[in-house]
Amino acid sequence: MATAAAVVAREIPSPEQASLWSDAWRRLRRNRMALISTIYLVLLVLVALLAIFYTPYRMSAVGIAPTYSGPSQAHLLGADGVGRDVLSRLMIGAQISLIVGVGTQLLVVVVGVTVGLLAGYYRGWLDSVVTFIINVFYGIPDLLVALILVFLLGPSLTNIIIAIVVTRWMDMARMVRGQTLSMREREFIEAARASGAKPVKILFGHILPNALGPIIVQATFGVPAAILFEAFLSFLGVGIQPPTPSWGSMAADGIAALRIAPHIVLAPSIALSITLMAFNFLGDGLRDALDPRSRR
Repeated sequence: MATAAAVVAREIPSPEQASLWSDAWRRLRRNRMALISTIYLVLLVLVALLAIFYTPYRMSAVGIAPTYSGPSQAHLLGADGVGRDVLSRLMIGAQISLIVGVGTQLLVVVVGVTVGLLAGYYRGWLDSVVTFIINVFYGIPDLLVALILVFLLGPSLTNIIIAIVVTRWMDMARMVRGQTLSMREREFIEAARASGAKPVKILFGHILPNALGPIIVQATFGVPAAILFEAFLSFLGVGIQPPTPSWGSMAADGIAALRIAPHIVLAPSIALSITLMAFNFLGDGLRDALDPRSRR
C-alpha cells in the first residue's frame, strides 16, 4: 500500500514542482484581457497571411468604386479618394505593421541582448562605453534620429526598420545589462565558473535563459511602439511609400476628406488602436505571468 501511494505521489507533480513556463501559462490563461488580445492578434496574423494570396480587390486598383463612397455590400469599408477598396488596403497594411513590429523587435533583441550581456558581464571599460552610448542616444529625440536616417537611406520598409532599431535598442540593452549585473555574482554562476565553463557558455547557457522572461515582456511592449512609430512616419509622408498602403499613410490620405468620408480615417485608425491595445494588454499579462514574485 505504501509503495502504491509513493507511485501515485510521483505521478502527480505538486504545484511547487511545476516549471516556470507552465506556471506562467496557467496564470496567463486566467487573465481575460491577455487572452482576448492573444485571440485578436492571432486573427490579425491570419488576415495578414491571407492578404498574401487574396484580397477582395487589388490594393492599387483605382476607380473600382465611386470616390469617397461609404461602406457597401461590394466594398465593406468603402473606397478612398481615388476609388480604391479600403478593406483590401487595410489587409495589406496589417502585413506592413506586423513586419515592422515583429521585425524591429527581432533585431532589437539580437543587438540589445548581445550588448547588454557583454556590458553587464565584463563590466569595466566596456560597460562604461556602452553606458555612455546609451546615455547619448537617450539625449537625442527618437524622431530626429529616425528622420535623419530615413532621409539619408531613403524611405523604404527596410530603412524604416533600421531607423526604428537604431532608436530602440537602448531599452533592451539597459534592461539586459541590469539583469546580467544582478546574476553574475549569483551562486549558480560562481559554480559554473568554478567548473571551468567559458564566458560564452555562462552568458548564453546560464544568464540568458534566466533573463528570458523580462526579455520577452520587453519585446512584447516594443512591438506596438514600433508599429506606432512607423504609422507616424507614414502619416508624415516619410514612411512606407505609395502605392504600398500603411495604416498611417491611409489615415493621412483621408484627412483632407474627413468631413465627407470619415471612414477612410476611421478604418486604419481603429485597426491601429485595437492592435496597439492588444499588444499592451498581452505585455501586461506576460509581465504578471512571468514575474516569479506573483507565483502562488
